[in-house]
Amino acid sequence: MGKPLVLVVDDEPDMANYIAKVVREAEKYNVVIAHNGKEAFEALEKNRSLFGLGDTLVGCVLLDIKMPEMDGLQFLEKLRKEYEKRIGVIIVSAYEDQEKWGKAMEGFVAGYLRKPFNNSNLLAYLDMFFTNPQFAIQQSRERLFGERFHASLKKEKKNNTI
Repeated sequence: MGKPLVLVVDDEPDMANYIAKVVREAEKYNVVIAHNGKEAFEALEKNRSLFGLGDTLVGCVLLDIKMPEMDGLQFLEKLRKEYEKRIGVIIVSAYEDQEKWGKAMEGFVAGYLRKPFNNSNLLAYLDMFFTNPQFAIQQSRERLFGERFHASLKKEKKNNTI
């Protein structure tokens, strides 16, 4: 069996190439790059069997949120409809809207990293995903809801002290 395939989707070529380089250097995964959601779907179709859509390999998408043509949230919505839960997603973005993060997490997002990120954290997310996808998704949801809860408490505390 070959290496699992990781699709890097980022509209900034330097960032996409950097992420791909980090993943390739781990020597555990093959990498394909796309620069928006539309290109990402073309890559999924072109590499269908490598993404586990017709084979035994499981695929993962490293996804930016803010992109032209089809942004990350639109991509996630279409991915849910067309591929259900057969592909994992790790969001890698500077975008920090908690409400949007929550919407993204409703699906099968296995993790999220805010840019700039630590390379070892990125690889740890990938390793965790490819070892146990359902556990990675559950851990990611718990982390997000914990952060939302703490942000809510902080906001409430601020409002009560004014």
